[in-house]
Amino acid sequence: MKIISNEEMRALERLTEESLKIPASFLMERAGLAVVLALEQELGDLSSKSFLVLCGTGNNGGDGLVVARNLLDHTDMVSCVIVGEEERMTNLTRDNLERLRLIGVDVKKFGSDIGLNGLAEMIKRSDVLVDALLGTGSRGEVRGPLSDIINLVNLYAGYVVSVDLPSGLECDTGRVLGMAIKANLTVTFVLPKPCHVLFPGRELTGKLKVANIGIPRSLCESMNLKRSIITKSHVKRILPERKKDSHKKTFGTLLVVAGSRQYLGAPILTCLGALRSGCGYVRLLSCEEVGRLAVGREPGLVFTSIDGDSFSPKDLDLALELAQESDAIVLGPGLTNREHVCDFVMNFLVQIDKPVLIDADGLNCISKGVDVLNSVRAPVIITPHPGEFARLVRQPIEQVRYNYLLAEKFALDHSVVVVLKGATTIITDGKNTYYNLVGNTSLAKAGSGDVLSGVIGGFLAQGVAPMEACVLGVYVHGLASEKYSTREGTMLVSELVDLIPYAVEEVAR
Repeated sequence: MKIISNEEMRALERLTEESLKIPASFLMERAGLAVVLALEQELGDLSSKSFLVLCGTGNNGGDGLVVARNLLDHTDMVSCVIVGEEERMTNLTRDNLERLRLIGVDVKKFGSDIGLNGLAEMIKRSDVLVDALLGTGSRGEVRGPLSDIINLVNLYAGYVVSVDLPSGLECDTGRVLGMAIKANLTVTFVLPKPCHVLFPGRELTGKLKVANIGIPRSLCESMNLKRSIITKSHVKRILPERKKDSHKKTFGTLLVVAGSRQYLGAPILTCLGALRSGCGYVRLLSCEEVGRLAVGREPGLVFTSIDGDSFSPKDLDLALELAQESDAIVLGPGLTNREHVCDFVMNFLVQIDKPVLIDADGLNCISKGVDVLNSVRAPVIITPHPGEFARLVRQPIEQVRYNYLLAEKFALDHSVVVVLKGATTIITDGKNTYYNLVGNTSLAKAGSGDVLSGVIGGFLAQGVAPMEACVLGVYVHGLASEKYSTREGTMLVSELVDLIPYAVEEVAR
């Protein structure tokens, strides 16, 4: 499913009006009705419920006024409060306010007709609160009375449905603009917005319903939107075929260049993730201590030892020789970022010609000179968590978390695929961007990222294109965490590895 930004949505609405002669008033009418239909689906019979509709002065408030009018088909218990000056209302919102008054609904104005205490009582008495205060165009911080009203809603409302997005969220980032409503249900129109999939907005959205308001699908497709939510149907198409007449090399050879005496576990988890993805031949290049543990855990691993307890330029010839025998490479987990290790990483990258995934300490090494990425002759994937990405782009971590625009720019500037890990993982090559919503907090554990590197690397070695290998790997990794049947968060990373086959099987079905 595609994601649409605020600017893109405005452009789509203009295109709808200009090319199909469908006016904005029609879209607003459909939007308001869609919210009521969604409430019926969620809550059942609405006739015994009381509703309070809070409306701003923009078109989001106009949608709310249409909601109020359509609710009157189900119940007489509908109250409406306008927040803001009527003089600042859009024409469409003013028209719908007039219609509501002509019907005889008592529409109160916050400030002159009702204050905070009175509004608090109305909120407490209502079964359902409809939030139509702020729309997708909100930019500045929420302050003053509006902030107080949002606080009252969060304190006292029993059930909240937000129109398009919870008031107080920034549409294109999911950022809270000082104060935001926490909704039980959000009904958005045409397509999801970035705030519905990026935290903290994703959490505040509650259950998301996407409603059709009369804009044809063909018109949406003509927009060439480049951002999408990963779906099972998408990843099923990517999953590599397992031909019966095959052998181990048919399913790819992956070289894992990882580990040190200081970090023994990371490379093992990476190799296991690769094997569980279906990769036929996984070779680990690491120090002797890692090798003993790795082969003891999985005898099917092929191990080659370096001389010391961590990588250095003297290991370059061996690494390059093994790279030539491989279909793809994972570089980085558990390497450390000592100077001699980083020298090895930089020299290795500029001499290989096989697809490479760089993770963990591999990223920490190249953060000292990211332009090395532009000298790599092969396709490159990087899989940073926010801290690693912050070091790569030299910005504070708060500025990079869920920052898809920054990830897209980095991907374009350096011709790489970026997998920016998080509760919503962002995958981009700069031209197309995917959001993964599958997974849970069990993945917030040391070693989880090492498994992910192996899974993606395994698919890469099997011949899946870099961008698609990332989409498939991230989805499978997240789905595996959802297969854990005990309490979320108690899963061991080794158990995550063992759940990957079940995730792959579900994708294949």
